[in-house]
Amino acid sequence: MPRRRRSPMRRRRRPMGPPPQHDRAHRALQRAHRSMENGDYANAATIFERLARGAHDRGMLRQAPRLYLQAGRAYTLAGNTEKGTDLLRQGLNIFVAAQHWGRLHQTGQRVVDELEQWGHADHTKEFEEWLKDTLPEKAETYQDAGRSTRRPELPLHCPSCGGPIRADEVEWQDASTAECPYCGSGVR
Repeated sequence: MPRRRRSPMRRRRRPMGPPPQHDRAHRALQRAHRSMENGDYANAATIFERLARGAHDRGMLRQAPRLYLQAGRAYTLAGNTEKGTDLLRQGLNIFVAAQHWGRLHQTGQRVVDELEQWGHADHTKEFEEWLKDTLPEKAETYQDAGRSTRRPELPLHCPSCGGPIRADEVEWQDASTAECPYCGSGVR
């Protein structure tokens, strides 16, 4: 039986869903978040760092700073404080480059608080001074930013990637849906 020729106008359909590369990154992100929850900080750190560099290289400037910050947290908790603080600074510097001063203040203050909580007084002081020198105005102007509207409560973790969700760190898509800062999924 002779084979039928395909019409030049007929194209092959691509399967629905994310491209395979995105799917691998999403699975790696889930693995990294699980590793953090299980206390396997060294493994989580390497995964987060690889994802952060990939997101940054691809121009994904919404996800890259959060991934650098998570990598920095994981390295610091794993005992590699120098590499951890370098990655924390890289994440914060993305906010500086984008001039997202409110996010820089809020996230920078959280970094300072965490470093103090983990007993790294020298790095705590260093980040406090860096924030003071980097922010263009008084910090008090940033403290009230984003508090004017009351938002609904969000789950503690993204249902898609498992990343921690903080209502003050997410982009709101509408009145009841926020965007996960790690994977970009809608969180209600």
